Amino acid sequence: MNNVCLLGRLTRDPELRYTPQGGVAVVRFTLAVNRRLGKEKRQEIESNHGQTADFISCTAWRQTAELIANYCHQGDQIAVEGRIQTGSYEKDGRRIYTTDVVVNTMDFASRAGGGNYSSNNSYNQDYGNNNYNQVPNQSYNNNNNANNPPVNSAYNNDDFSNGDSNSDDEGFFPMDNDDIPF
Repeated sequence: MNNVCLLGRLTRDPELRYTPQGGVAVVRFTLAVNRRLGKEKRQEIESNHGQTADFISCTAWRQTAELIANYCHQGDQIAVEGRIQTGSYEKDGRRIYTTDVVVNTMDFASRAGGGNYSSNNSYNQDYGNNNYNQVPNQSYNNNNNANNPPVNSAYNNDDFSNGDSNSDDEGFFPMDNDDIPF
């Protein structure tokens, strides 16, 4: 399964373009995604002028592209879900290989400068069963309650709880590294 989820910050303002044939909206942007490092390891790498983030090239199409171009700016934190796509092209007689994330869905996380978006905004562009010749089923969700379960519902009951909400690890068995099969 080719599926990628990223949470990162835009390295610059996205620039919306349209394809010459058909006028389909497309936006290419780069996400700076922090590596999962402990505080000490991060400081060590930074003191040696090493990278603590990866810069991932992303491409979005149609209404997802328009949404990103119109509402996202340099430094904004967004979450994207999509797929990896590789390709290559010739430049000056040399073959250049590329790897991009083709964005299917995008969620706003936070604005540059620490502000949050006012509601739970997400944009979903569902391509269904990879039938690329079909028009995608697109939906924009701007409903504050869309992803929140009702207050007194079964979602509030933790099936794995042992009744003691103060202990995070009670009921779990200690595991030795020798017990892990890899």
